[in-house]
Amino acid sequence: MTLTINKMQVTIEDRAGARLRERLHQRLAVASELHCAEHDRRIVSVSIHARENGWFDATWTTCCETLEQQAVAIVKERL
Repeated sequence: MTLTINKMQVTIEDRAGARLRERLHQRLAVASELHCAEHDRRIVSVSIHARENGWFDATWTTCCETLEQQAVAIVKERL
């Protein structure tokens, strides 16, 4: 599944159920609002690769490590 939330490209390789997808979607919507004050940029994209039992791997495309850390803190790696 690929979708765009506030101009942030999101790609999800999904094995999870609808409940987990909804929780992830809500967290990604919050993360998409992040803005780097230093570089005046938003998150470009994130790729989500579902694993088992709600765990997933995420690959973020951002302008800096600080913005990536903020996004990871919101989304986490387990739903």
